[in-house]
Amino acid sequence: RAEALREPLAEALDAVRRTVAPVQAFDPASAQQTWRIMASDFGESTVVLPALPTIRDAAPGTRLAVVSLAPAQMVAQSERGEIDIAIHIASEAPPSLHQRPLFQERYVLAGRCDHPKLKRRPTLKQFCALQHAIVSPDGGGFHGNTDSALAHVGARREVVLSVPHFLFLRSALLRTDLVAMMPSRMVDADPALRAVEAPIDVPGFEMMLFWHERVHRDPAHRWLRERLAAL
Repeated sequence: RAEALREPLAEALDAVRRTVAPVQAFDPASAQQTWRIMASDFGESTVVLPALPTIRDAAPGTRLAVVSLAPAQMVAQSERGEIDIAIHIASEAPPSLHQRPLFQERYVLAGRCDHPKLKRRPTLKQFCALQHAIVSPDGGGFHGNTDSALAHVGARREVVLSVPHFLFLRSALLRTDLVAMMPSRMVDADPALRAVEAPIDVPGFEMMLFWHERVHRDPAHRWLRERLAAL
């Protein structure tokens, strides 16, 4: 019984120490901090990249390590201190982590700019007849929100390619007649891709910041969270 109580008691004592410990002011200009952020390539391009110039200008002595998104490992790696912040979608929010909303995003149907079937919004039948690609961060999935929406109206599409990253997906779209439901931010600023509205309503998503209690009150991490949230 004593052995079973050891870990919860240790965690409780750590929480007390964090609460009563004096808070040290954070000076970004002299900081030598190393931060680790878990993000997909979508999170990298829409959150980390826009914040990077400000972070580098204000805190030139710090280092930033961006690691690939692994949703199933997010909580464990946060608990072990292997990552400081994760950028992921609200629908997969781990209840044990702190969170902060960033922005809402919607899906559009995308393909290469000269795709012969994307000159206008397709009908549902035409949409389902296209060959689709999908991003599966955990790897290997062929079912997503679009497939759930189609099932509600008794329809299905053909997903022939599953990839772990949007960068790979973009390259695949440019070289084939494949199409994909993509976040609008990834298509709007890309002249090589064409986007049209899908013939079915697919729920969008909310991007969030996630972090563990161990860094919740840390001034350096609070500073970094503010920079990432200042979109």
